[in-house]
Amino acid sequence: MAILLRNRAAAESSKTSKTSGEEETPPKRQESLRETVESIVFAFVLAFLFRTFEAEAFVIPTGSMAPTLYGRHKEGTCEQCGYHFAVGASDEVHHEMGYLLPNTRVEAAICPNCRYSANNIEDALAFNGDRILVNKYPYEFGDPDRWDVFVFKFPEEPKTNYIKRLVGLPDETIRIRNGDVYLWDEERGEQILRKEHPDKQRDIQLLVYDDDHPPRPLLESDWPERWAAVEPEPGGEVPLWNPTDAGWSHDSQARSFELAAPAADDGETHWVRYRHLVATPDEWDAVLAGNRVAPRPQLVSDFCGYNAYYGSSGRMRHMPSSPDEVESGGLWVGDLTANLELTVDAASPGAEFLMELCEGVYWYRCRFNLETGQATLYEVNVQIDAEQEREIASASTPVSGSGAWELSFANVDDRLCLWVDDALIDFGEDASFQRFDVGTPRALDSDLSPVGIAGRKCQARVAHLRIDRDIYYRKTFKETQQGRNGQLDAEVQQLHKLLHDPAAWSQAYGRQGEFMSQRDYTLGPDEFLAFGDNSPRSRDSRFWSTGVGVPRKFLVGKAFWIYWPHGVPFMNDGRGYTIVNQKTPGPGGGLVKVNDYPKYTVPFYPQFWRMNRIR
Repeated sequence: MAILLRNRAAAESSKTSKTSGEEETPPKRQESLRETVESIVFAFVLAFLFRTFEAEAFVIPTGSMAPTLYGRHKEGTCEQCGYHFAVGASDEVHHEMGYLLPNTRVEAAICPNCRYSANNIEDALAFNGDRILVNKYPYEFGDPDRWDVFVFKFPEEPKTNYIKRLVGLPDETIRIRNGDVYLWDEERGEQILRKEHPDKQRDIQLLVYDDDHPPRPLLESDWPERWAAVEPEPGGEVPLWNPTDAGWSHDSQARSFELAAPAADDGETHWVRYRHLVATPDEWDAVLAGNRVAPRPQLVSDFCGYNAYYGSSGRMRHMPSSPDEVESGGLWVGDLTANLELTVDAASPGAEFLMELCEGVYWYRCRFNLETGQATLYEVNVQIDAEQEREIASASTPVSGSGAWELSFANVDDRLCLWVDDALIDFGEDASFQRFDVGTPRALDSDLSPVGIAGRKCQARVAHLRIDRDIYYRKTFKETQQGRNGQLDAEVQQLHKLLHDPAAWSQAYGRQGEFMSQRDYTLGPDEFLAFGDNSPRSRDSRFWSTGVGVPRKFLVGKAFWIYWPHGVPFMNDGRGYTIVNQKTPGPGGGLVKVNDYPKYTVPFYPQFWRMNRIR
């Protein structure tokens, strides 16, 4: 810029030195060319400075942050329930060179919704990972915040960039216990670490079941619906539930339940409950072969659909070759969120709608007074008295009279949250609590049916029922290719077999003590702890040989925007037309094209719905 200004000043000086009679003929072409070159150089300098100090674009290579951020992946639609899903495909390629590794092609995937295990995705297109923008400025002049998604230099290989979620700050001791993250201090004990805003917590949850996508072949074979109208059966440690035709009626095609006018006037509370009926690969095979199966409900586990894929039997590295080898999830998750659409056609005096979440000996309820719109939170300790409710907090909501609302009720990280039409209802600090049960988590039979809804004195309809779960942070993760954690993997698989029996599961989990449930990570004065959202498959602070923390000097910046998830091909049956094929090492050396596996296709359009802020 200074050069440009000096050139212009010299030109002006030259002009004033000429006599009035002389004809001025400035070298316009040369000056224009010079300014163009200088402008281009200046633009490059600005871009370099912006990249160095402000923001930089990155591509996510692996699925360690799924489902927040996708790495290289495939997408498919379940052949049985129609649910659209994404699975990781980064195991297919060489992480540095990008070519297709021999015998590692992802061939099939397990549906995260209905668990059908033979979805053929061998010929599905593989997409590169999300492209994101990383803001470097905040870390140059301030301190990182807990729960940031941040980029840093990998301490064991500083030339490599990693992206994780920041969970621990300098001089802290962070504890993983029973899937949650705690701050540990010898004087104050444990303090659970929640996402600072419930909306962030909600955004990173994983699917348990979406009732808008039922497994029709299972239901046609007399497999029970997961959601059903029930009535309590007195007796036992906790109430049991039996199917009933009274109260709510089920429309299996519209995927809704309706509480009709006669039931609205009887004064009784009528229930619909969710039972976690998950079909195994063998049960799916039996049903599709025309056989009938008697399923058993089980506990909600930390199964992660993004990791539920397998390939050929001649695989390399750690790709499973069958559904039985897929990481199935054997750890009970009690932190759930229930989502639904409620339509009230009529509300009599005393009308009420209720949502309930069970977690061991504690049940949490949200009661809506349909006359006033007041929502009240309650806790029931079934170990003491299953009939006694303790009021926690209350708040006003728009759910009153007749109308339609989208409701979400969550029990996550020892905090109860309610959203009405995506707006968070403020219950104050009373809705947050701290459980100091340091022993083994005790699952009950009620956790086989952990979500319930009920209506009284109203004519109502519920639809779009969906259940999500919180991230379950594992003490460690599967890494069989390095021969690590064989004992832990075996224990998780054993626990998976006991999910249908809460008492047996609790006993087996308890026998492992701290080996299964707890680990502490102590950080130095200039270190930060990094965990991946995809806890079963993330190479993060839990396994670094150089120490547990990221030194401050290795911080790059805060991830803040997905600017290009991936293009969506269209035409040619939704596959587009191939312009570049995948390549793989040939038998005689070098790389050869894989003719049936496109790498890039056209035309495509942007995936607008995933272009958003990173929470």
